[in-house]
Amino acid sequence: MFHLFLAASAIWLTKIIVGKTLAVRSATREISAAPSDGVLWIHPFRALSMACGHWFPFPSQIGSWDSKFRPYVKHGSTAVGSVLFSRTMPTLWLADAEGIKTVAGEATVFQKDIETYKTVNIYGENLVGTEGAEWRRHRRVAKPAFNEACNAFVWTDTVRIVNEWFAALDAVEANQNKKSITLNVLKDLAQVTLLVISSVGFGRRASWQQNASTVPPPGQLMAFGPAVFAAVHYLFPKALTPKWLSALSERMYIPVIGRMVRDVNHAYEALKLHMVELVSLSRAWVVEGKVSNMDAALLRNLVEANMEDEDAAITSYKNLTDDELFSNTFLFLLAGHETTAHSLAFAVAYLALYPDVQQKIYDEAFLLWPDGVPKTASTSSYGELMPRLLYTLATFHETIRLFPPVIRISKLVHADTTIKAHRFTTTSNGDIDNVQDISVPVKAGSMVLVDIRGLHMNPMYWGPDAESFKPERFIDTESYKWPRDAFLAFSAGPRACIGQRFAVTESVCVLASLVRTYEISVPEKLRAKPFEEQKRSLLSWIPGITMAPTNCVVSLRRRS
Repeated sequence: MFHLFLAASAIWLTKIIVGKTLAVRSATREISAAPSDGVLWIHPFRALSMACGHWFPFPSQIGSWDSKFRPYVKHGSTAVGSVLFSRTMPTLWLADAEGIKTVAGEATVFQKDIETYKTVNIYGENLVGTEGAEWRRHRRVAKPAFNEACNAFVWTDTVRIVNEWFAALDAVEANQNKKSITLNVLKDLAQVTLLVISSVGFGRRASWQQNASTVPPPGQLMAFGPAVFAAVHYLFPKALTPKWLSALSERMYIPVIGRMVRDVNHAYEALKLHMVELVSLSRAWVVEGKVSNMDAALLRNLVEANMEDEDAAITSYKNLTDDELFSNTFLFLLAGHETTAHSLAFAVAYLALYPDVQQKIYDEAFLLWPDGVPKTASTSSYGELMPRLLYTLATFHETIRLFPPVIRISKLVHADTTIKAHRFTTTSNGDIDNVQDISVPVKAGSMVLVDIRGLHMNPMYWGPDAESFKPERFIDTESYKWPRDAFLAFSAGPRACIGQRFAVTESVCVLASLVRTYEISVPEKLRAKPFEEQKRSLLSWIPGITMAPTNCVVSLRRRS
């Protein structure tokens, strides 16, 4: 009897293996117009992939978070196929500007893979975690707030906040009685960017000292800054913890995991209380007819959409439920500070590594502020000064080309279609040669991975030195225009980031102000190291919702 059981089990297992093998082969044939890189053993757009990103798959393979353009060079194609084993799903990876433009533009055929984005649907659905008509409804509410008046407000508030930051840095320098300070700037930059989004977007105009406080205000569980940072820190545990386990951990002792779950719940409850306070004040102003007093356009739009009566909501398609209101508030607090802080940290690391680039920014900023960064700025100064910081803008763009906040975007194919790409050969010095157009048929049910970092490292658009830091490549001349279609740091098409100009304005202002005020250099412990080792240390990162710097430690010395 036991032998019969073993034989039946072997037959059953063989059928599964043979069936899966045939299914994988069939899926591979569906995208045979693109060279195949084999099987994807883990989903390339899920949390497990982020956790394994630096080690598996290997950097030369499609699916690695650090592969850059290497797999495309290996296959001589800007489109590379693979098959997701768990679903036997044909998967096409794209590092081709023309093909990606099609994918980004045809929103009905290529739809966002929103399963991963449910991570940020903490309090309810929001702009990022929805698709189709639901996404358009959320976008109609939020998009009007991101205009030039908002950008001018970003500029003036950033000037105020960086001055308060510099005063805090000077106090540290004075206390240490040193001519320079060594600082891991990510923590400070996160506070800068949180202050900007909470002020401009939500009307919470706190000072540097107030936001740095860890003492909870009356009626709150945590101070605002710590509550936001804790919520961001616990984002994945919150999304991955089943509701039953969360509820159970509050009622009984569960070793090890119970404490973490309670900490997660505490952080999100604390943040919710702060959001309730912001929303309640805004609602009161709307009821009292004081909307004109609210310069926080984003919060105003969210609250007004939440307060629309049923008939008006149906007509305007701009209504939000309470859960959606709080979820969007959380989303913009998260996206409005974390991605920008990370990008700025990489930029500061580059400035420490490349003093010639830093000098060019200093020269540009000195022309604007010969007497130093002003303590305050008018809204008109945004229109006057921002266009004159061309090299500073180029430096920020080059930073997010090399370290885009989001490395890849997954799109699910909902209709049979064809995507354009290119075959090529590579010369010994890295030049792309013998470029040929190809068309890759893609069937409904497939997945397309828009490989943003692969595109940003593609020599076809950025030259053989595509992996080098060179801000000049973002400055147009009479004979050169930088390739707009090959730059996806803020995504592209209808789902491009609505806060792009907000982030750029803030970042350029921070970088120009910082370089005008301080000389940035590598920390003393790295100065004797080879340049490549300095780069590896200062530009180290881990994959997550965004590329997160892990060791942006620099030395700051105030300029005389």
